[in-house]
Amino acid sequence: MSAALLACALPTAAAGELVMVAPQESTMPVARYEHGALAGGMLKDVGDALAQRLGRHASYVTASNKDVKPLLSDGRADLLCHVMPAWIDGDYQWTSPLFPDAEVIAGQRDAKPLASLKDLRDKRVGTVVHYRYTRISQVLGPHFVRVDAPTMELNLQAMVKGTVPYTILSEATLAYLRRNNTALTVQTQLVFAAFKTHCAVSRKSRVPFSDINNALDDMVREGMIDQIVARYR
Repeated sequence: MSAALLACALPTAAAGELVMVAPQESTMPVARYEHGALAGGMLKDVGDALAQRLGRHASYVTASNKDVKPLLSDGRADLLCHVMPAWIDGDYQWTSPLFPDAEVIAGQRDAKPLASLKDLRDKRVGTVVHYRYTRISQVLGPHFVRVDAPTMELNLQAMVKGTVPYTILSEATLAYLRRNNTALTVQTQLVFAAFKTHCAVSRKSRVPFSDINNALDDMVREGMIDQIVARYR
């Protein structure tokens, strides 16, 4: 959807709302969708809890990664969570770190072991459309052979079917899928980036940044963020 059409399609948020972006490429444990609307996962758990602390009603806008910038830049959404500055374009206010995670290379149990990212040179690797893989791109350059799919879970399915030998996904996603499918014959081949994600807050947000950041800091300090993450491990 173009930025112009997106602007027409999305009304200005009502007073008393906290509007969060829900990237449609996200999968569990980050997000679960029903009929195109966010219905569960860490994003919804955090958003609902944050809105309650702010005395507001949580509202979620499902959008593709490429539409995140116009939503936040125009102030039609207040924030996007579980994100890093290198992952999206735009000028935002960034909260304190929240969610611990890591990027991993996964492969079948009989896949050739990887000693480093250089071992992926010229090999087909499962990736998510519109996602940025900065570290791998730096290491491999034009020898990074992406095979894009709509979500991490579909990437994993492609690897299991033999379409690609390896796939890139988050440690949280792999742990969740293993927990819910004990027959999954997939293992971590390489952990290449550990991090804690943030929330990107629009500079045109109707909710003051300090209120959002302070509320999230309180949720971290009280152990609420850890409790939410633990539900899906």
